[in-house]
Amino acid sequence: MARYLRYALLFALPLAVAFAGLGLSYLVLWRAGETIDPIAAATLQQEQEINYSSSLFYRPRPYKIERAALRRADIVLLGSSRAMQFVAAPWRGSAFNAGGAMRDLESGEIFVDAMLKVYQPRQMIIVLDWWWFSKMRRPDAPSDASPETQLTLHELTQLPVWLWDGTLSFDDLSNLLFDPAALNPGIGISARFKHAGWDAFGHYDYGSVLTEQGGGNDIGFDETLKDIARKSRHNDRAPWNPFSEESWQRLEALVQRLQEAGTEVIVLLPPVAKPIHDWLSAQPEPNLVKELQRRLTTLPVLTFDLHDPASIASDPCEFVDGMHGGEVTYLRVLDAIAADPSTHLDNAVDRALIQRLIAENAGHARLQSDDPDQAPEADFNSLGCVK
Repeated sequence: MARYLRYALLFALPLAVAFAGLGLSYLVLWRAGETIDPIAAATLQQEQEINYSSSLFYRPRPYKIERAALRRADIVLLGSSRAMQFVAAPWRGSAFNAGGAMRDLESGEIFVDAMLKVYQPRQMIIVLDWWWFSKMRRPDAPSDASPETQLTLHELTQLPVWLWDGTLSFDDLSNLLFDPAALNPGIGISARFKHAGWDAFGHYDYGSVLTEQGGGNDIGFDETLKDIARKSRHNDRAPWNPFSEESWQRLEALVQRLQEAGTEVIVLLPPVAKPIHDWLSAQPEPNLVKELQRRLTTLPVLTFDLHDPASIASDPCEFVDGMHGGEVTYLRVLDAIAADPSTHLDNAVDRALIQRLIAENAGHARLQSDDPDQAPEADFNSLGCVK
């Protein structure tokens, strides 16, 4: 009997330790808000000024659909992550940033269908990515589509990974377990420890990555250039990919759908950083980017081609990476659009405030805050920027 008990303990103790570890991991995820689903997060932001950014799941589509339904804004900004840097400050009227919800044309159609079932905005500004119109484009995996949070063994074992790679420190873990009230308010690990995430307006704050010297993900924009220059049939961002007539027709149909619902549409091609623009422009025809630029003017709506950052006087230091302009870049984008009286944005935005914010924050990716708890912006991509 004693021998059997020893064998039983031999198997039971490791299992007990494993279950205790999983229990601790679940407690950490629950305390951090990682168990809150995107629908619940969107609802919480109606009541509290908190950011939402999960380190387990990236699900902008159901989150942005719910936020749009709750806000019912007159003006909706729709696009991929390249639309997420429009900020709330300049808007006088009711507006919402749905950036991130449209990762391709299909997800854009899903967002519009869901929104129109609830209400019809007065105006929508659609921010395009050129690779949506590549014949090599494949729809994104639907991993961002589920509104439910289901923790599997993979999610429950992320705690030791985060401690190993520095996403969490042991001090962070201690605070989360014993003094969570002392942490940043927010939903998700990234929001609570990295100052990152979506706010109630829909703008995304990149958080502490912008405050660390050389801490960016695109040092010298080399990663972006490698990505778009890859000689691979799976590289849908390459400018030499053939243009997809089917994708263009889907955009035309989406615009028509919105117009028929009574929504005025503006279509925008946003800027890339100057080194990326110059490389793309130097590529020979047929050139996917140039073909999209030519097609823009044929749409039956007001369009803006701001692909060249020089068109809005935005320099590389204002970009988060080669593809994503920062908050100051998108203030310049908004100012350029609002300057055209055909957009009817003159009463919706405060252009004097926009221009003042641009002047005060030129050369930065993020608007500089007077908050003493927020670290100043660094030369995070090692471009030689004076911050």
